[in-house]
Amino acid sequence: MGFSRVAALHLVPILARITLCAVFVPAGWSKIMDQTEFSGPAAATIRSLTGASTSDAKPVATRQELSPPSDAARAESEAPLKARKLYGVAVLLHDHELPYPVAQAWLVAITELVGGGLLLIGFFSRIWAVGLSTAMGFAFALTTLPILKTVGPMDLDMPTFTKAAAQLALFTLSIGIVLTGPGALSIDQAVFGGGARPAAEEDPGPPDPDEDEA
Repeated sequence: MGFSRVAALHLVPILARITLCAVFVPAGWSKIMDQTEFSGPAAATIRSLTGASTSDAKPVATRQELSPPSDAARAESEAPLKARKLYGVAVLLHDHELPYPVAQAWLVAITELVGGGLLLIGFFSRIWAVGLSTAMGFAFALTTLPILKTVGPMDLDMPTFTKAAAQLALFTLSIGIVLTGPGALSIDQAVFGGGARPAAEEDPGPPDPDEDEA
């Protein structure tokens, strides 16, 4: 077996898994464990999604259903609010009218944290890679694709270009794990993978002339 084949079967998959783990585990941990300050419409959305109380003790959505909020009520609902970073994902999903934004934001964060960690050891790799590729696909579609449609790929500012490149690279690495598997150096290979090739599949070599005459 040549070096190229060894690298394709063993080295490339484990490098992809290490990269995905190094990116997604800190990202998922930060979304769940770290807090950030939201203000303005984002804070109002989080209050409406979570039922976080203001001095009126009513979510913004309830007030809006009954009557347009007053300037004071709007200012109060948009006051700065500290919350887990994953609520930024929930706001993004809510703004695009996707269902259950808070539950989906938690699912994304857990998939990044747990899935990225289990990819490192190669356990249920394809399942977690499907989740991570889906998360990156939605992230690209919701955050970068609208900008690309407006300004085009050649006119992107550097931060947006870097974000788009990272999203596409992580999506590609995840899809690679889905299509080719985690490689030999993984728990999946040890538990579910095959061993040596059966003797019937080995090269039989040149035919024996005596057998042909018989």
